[in-house]
Amino acid sequence: MNDNAFNFDLDKFRVTDVDSAYYIKDFITKKEEQELLNKIYSAPKPKWVVLKNRRLQNWGGVPTERGMLSESLPSWLTTCTFPKFSTLGLFNNCEKFKLPNHCLINEYESGQGIMPHEDGPFYYPTVVTISLKSYIILDFYKHLNSMNCIMAKANNGESKSYYSAPEFSLLLEPRSLLVLKHDLYKTYLHGIQEVKFDNLNEKNILNYNLTDMADDFETNNCIILKRDKRISLTFRIVEKVVKTKLFNVAKK
Repeated sequence: MNDNAFNFDLDKFRVTDVDSAYYIKDFITKKEEQELLNKIYSAPKPKWVVLKNRRLQNWGGVPTERGMLSESLPSWLTTCTFPKFSTLGLFNNCEKFKLPNHCLINEYESGQGIMPHEDGPFYYPTVVTISLKSYIILDFYKHLNSMNCIMAKANNGESKSYYSAPEFSLLLEPRSLLVLKHDLYKTYLHGIQEVKFDNLNEKNILNYNLTDMADDFETNNCIILKRDKRISLTFRIVEKVVKTKLFNVAKK
């Protein structure tokens, strides 16, 4: 994203046909992307939390129901992002904080994904995600109590909820920024299917006109993409925080 783009209002990047979603391609440069990757992979091994289908790092603290013991985000996460967040006014409506105090870094190998979910009540209802290394298709679903969820028996006999086709999807390219706010954040679940290839012609991609593939979509070219390892940086505001000094006093 070049400096001239910052003269635009955020509405210039609004995704059509859906409320409160914005997409900015090339939000960071290739150099900035590589610098972020170098820092992520030089983090101490204990910083990584390994889950079944991904691994992650928490920066700024670990959110809990009681609040987050707040730590300053490292400068390598903020130098190339926070000035742009401020210029675009992404968090201006938050009374307590004007910039994120938490960053969740996820690493997905090709073929890995995550079930439809919501980010939960810990966060201010604006979330911004920067994608590194590879594209991904982010699918959106109505909540479980809607008709797009069916029940099926798992191998162990337990009932599990499964989703039918997503209502719509967004294409997230490397170095892009996705902003989800308010209604979309609260009323939809989002997830990533566990596949190694994506046929974009089979998806209802709403932000195609904002991507580098706009011409291919317009000409109805067959678009099949192969996933690579992807890193996502999700910046959020945790409104309930506990300062380190207060925490230390409480322990005494």
